[in-house]
Amino acid sequence: VDVEFFPDRPDLYSSEGVARAMQGFLGIKIGLVDYSVQKGTTVLQVEDSVKSVRPVIGCAIVRNLEFSDEAIESLMGLQEDLHWGLGRNRRKVAIGVHDISRVTPPFRYFGADPSRKFVPLDFAEEMTMREILHKHPKGKDYGHILEGCERYPLIVDAHDQVLSFPPIINGELTSVTEDTKDLFIDVTGTDPMVFKALNIVVTSLAERGGKIEGVLVKRSEGDFASPNLEPTTWLVSAKEANELIGFDLTAQELADCLQRMRFGAKAESEIVDVEV
Repeated sequence: VDVEFFPDRPDLYSSEGVARAMQGFLGIKIGLVDYSVQKGTTVLQVEDSVKSVRPVIGCAIVRNLEFSDEAIESLMGLQEDLHWGLGRNRRKVAIGVHDISRVTPPFRYFGADPSRKFVPLDFAEEMTMREILHKHPKGKDYGHILEGCERYPLIVDAHDQVLSFPPIINGELTSVTEDTKDLFIDVTGTDPMVFKALNIVVTSLAERGGKIEGVLVKRSEGDFASPNLEPTTWLVSAKEANELIGFDLTAQELADCLQRMRFGAKAESEIVDVEV
C-alpha cells in the first residue's frame, strides 16, 4: 500500500498518525479520538531570563510506554519531520524527549550563562554551551539560531541536572532507550505552533498505549496546564462546502465523510458542527 499526503498534515508524519487516519478511512474507527489527560503533580517554572531568547514552551509526560528500536526510530523521525514541517528547522519549534526516570521534578526553564557545562547527547564529556555550538554536530547545524544571544535556553531538574539545551541538543542524562517507560516532552519556540507540535507528539505516543499526564507551567504572566487537548469547534456550511468541492452532498453526508477523516462531526440542518 502506498500512502501519499501533503506536508500540511503533520499529524501523518508518524506511523501512529497514519494508522489512526487509515482506521477512519477504512471505516474501522471513525470520529474524533478522545485523548484524556491525567492530572499530574509535575511543575515547570519559566523564568523571565529566557523570554527574550525563546519564550514559548509546552510540555507533557507520557507514561507506560514500551519501546523497541523501531518505536524509538519512529519517535525520532516524527521529531525531525516536525522540526522541518512546523518548526522552520527548529527556529520556530524544537522538541525534546527525555527519560523522566533519571531526573527529579520540578523543572526550570531559564536563560543560562553560555559558560554553563553539561554532557550533551551522544557525547561522553562535559562541554560548555558555547563549546557545544562550535563542536557538537547539532550545534554546528543549529547554533545560528542563538546568534547574538547573551544567554542560552536551558531546562534543568530540581538537582540542577540538564535535560535540554533547546533548540540545539538534549543532555545525555535523559537519553531514551528500550528500557524507557515514561517520557517528559518539552517543546520550545517562538510562537503558538509549539502547542500544535506538542499535541501531535503526545497523541502519537497515546496511540502506542501511552497515558498522557499534564504538567503545570508556571510563568510570571500566568500559569497554564499543558498539554491542552480540548478540541476546537468549527461551523461549516453544507452549501459553501459543496460549492468549493463541486459535489452535492447533504450536511449528513458531509458529516459522515468528516468522521471518516477522524473529525468529530454532527449535521444540524444545513450546517455541520465540526470538532478538530
